Amino acid sequence: MGFMDKAKQLAAQAQQKLDETQQNFNKSSSPDAQPQGETVSYDEHGRPIQEAPPAGATAPPAAASATPTRPDAPTPPAAPATGDSNATPDPFKPIQ
Repeated sequence: MGFMDKAKQLAAQAQQKLDETQQNFNKSSSPDAQPQGETVSYDEHGRPIQEAPPAGATAPPAAASATPTRPDAPTPPAAPATGDSNATPDPFKPIQ
């Protein structure tokens, strides 16, 4: 058996393995196949959408606020209601 005959035989074996692998892949990715695990939906921007919890599931506990509140703590003063306040000046308004 010559070198070319061995090369042809090996090429035929490789093609046969490739065909078998392709058939197995097509079977697993067919629309009849059952999905593995949860499916993820995406919005129009490509971000994953979190599905609502199923009925009967408990809601996650509310997160604690960053600043704890005390009942005896004084309340912060409210901002003045007048329009003359410079608390947040308009950066594009000319100086008078």
